[in-house]
This record gives sequence, structure tokens and C-alpha cells, in this order.
Amino acid sequence: MSDQQPPTDPVLSPVQPVPGGLYGDEPYEAALSDLRAAVAEVSAALSDTEDPAVTEDLTRYHVDLNRAQLQLRPDASAALERAHALCRTMRRYLTTGAA
Repeated sequence: MSDQQPPTDPVLSPVQPVPGGLYGDEPYEAALSDLRAAVAEVSAALSDTEDPAVTEDLTRYHVDLNRAQLQLRPDASAALERAHALCRTMRRYLTTGAA
């Protein structure tokens, strides 16, 4: 599966790998931890909103974050970088309301 391209998804769009990685010495564990924290943030935001448009966006992020966890592999730097980009995008949405 590591040889296949990820599905085309604006949130999971490919990110150029950064030499040395974004997460330091334990990239897989850090990325997985970041994804799990992001899922918890989205879940909390979902329980706090009644706006249907926001609920739809947050539900999409929830699905994308869970999918990113399933796609994450210790030896797949592109998946690690996408996980980071997805978490960053989701947090920007929670902060600014802009996807």
C-alpha cells in the first residue's frame, strides 16, 4: 500500500516531505499522538455546535483524521507529513472558521 498514491482529497493533499521530518526522533508516535489529539478536539467542537454547516465540516474532519490514522505507517514519510498538514488545517479551521 505504501507504493500507491493516497486518494485525492483537498484536506489530505500531498505535502512535500521536510528533510529530517516534522516530528523529530519519533515521527510515527508523534504523528499518531497529534492525530488522536485532533480527533478529541473535533469531537469536543462537534458537541459544542448546533450550526449545520459547521457540523458538516467537523464531521468531514473527523472522518479524515480517522482515515489518516489508518493510513499512518512508521516508514511512510508522506503519510506522516499529510497527518501533520491535516491536523494543522483542522486547527486553523477551529481557530478561524476557514477551511
